[in-house]
Amino acid sequence: MFKYRVFLDTNVLLDTLLGNTRQAYVASTSILQAAKQGLLEVFITTQSIIDASYVCSRIPGYDDESFNNAIKELLSFANIDYINVFDLYRVLEARTGDFEDDAQFQHADFLGCDALITSDKAFRSSKRETEMLFFSPEEFLARMSELR
Repeated sequence: MFKYRVFLDTNVLLDTLLGNTRQAYVASTSILQAAKQGLLEVFITTQSIIDASYVCSRIPGYDDESFNNAIKELLSFANIDYINVFDLYRVLEARTGDFEDDAQFQHADFLGCDALITSDKAFRSSKRETEMLFFSPEEFLARMSELR
């Protein structure tokens, strides 16, 4: 069975929660479906869920029940973890720009993820000493068959 360790940035979660209003909705949803089928091992932080809750709560017409159901489903197959104090120390030592992006990266690195998926172009192009690959949701979906 294909087991690729993938870290999902907050915007990938938002893509799936906010539906077809987001450019990467189809790719992000497909990635989560692959994870649900056991083809990928996905990781996401509690901070991403909290941030997504805040963003969704600000959108007129978005309801808590939809959010809660989506997160319950995510909890059934995704690895949910928290950014820890060691990650924060590493951010302070090797800060490349955006603190939140750096914290997400440091935690993905700590977890030994093979790839980090984000729609944030600046995050993907930031310079870091790592073997971890950075992809947009669309890029990752296109390359999934190559990674098997």
